[in-house]
Amino acid sequence: MSLPLGKEILLDVKVYDPDLVSSVLGQWRGIEVAGHHNGVLRLSISENVMAVVDAQSPDSQYLANTFVIDYEEASVKAVTDAFLSDYGKGLKAEDDGKGASVQETKVESYSAEVGAKIEAFIANYITEPSYIHSFSFASTVAKSRSGDCTEYAVLSAALARALAIPARVVVGTIIVDDGSTVEAIGHAWNEFWFDGRWWRIDAAMYGAESAKTFYLPSHILNNEGPGYALSLSKAVLNSPESITVVQKR
Repeated sequence: MSLPLGKEILLDVKVYDPDLVSSVLGQWRGIEVAGHHNGVLRLSISENVMAVVDAQSPDSQYLANTFVIDYEEASVKAVTDAFLSDYGKGLKAEDDGKGASVQETKVESYSAEVGAKIEAFIANYITEPSYIHSFSFASTVAKSRSGDCTEYAVLSAALARALAIPARVVVGTIIVDDGSTVEAIGHAWNEFWFDGRWWRIDAAMYGAESAKTFYLPSHILNNEGPGYALSLSKAVLNSPESITVVQKR
């Protein structure tokens, strides 16, 4: 295999349930399932994987204050205030001049540039990257300023929702080509709703623009209540057992 990889790669991915994983992957464009044999999926993945839009607007659950994405807690409110202090100018393009709060601002007021600002802010806010955490809630991350990709993702989602931007956490695998090696790593990232579609936001990978990255989703975290561990178990079930072939196309 020669490096760097191209804009599209072929993977042979061993999974527990190929039919289930194929169904899950159908929620994104840029990933094609060429077939499977003996539990191994042949996948074609592009750099520009994008969620399929099946409705005009996202479900209200992606704006909710939840057990995991608890943006109404004081520690997350402090993060929101700090973000607005740094980046708040011009965020409310449709401000009616009546003193509307950020949460009352229409989501159409925002452009995808706000997502990039949130990505940069959270990347710098978490000052102690660490793999010792299991799965921290947004309010815990806001206090500790520590964590791995899941902590970056939950705090990014909390900040976005506090700004009335629909946001969700996606769990899966990221394939990274740094020019000399290729690694497949378990990962979590976000999708924010702007301009009628979902945009990928990944604060944990902020600053790594020189690396070529490919995203292989396993699950959208859709249970953010006390039973969130069940949702995470689905992500584990759908995750690759191994990635045996990587080729550029």
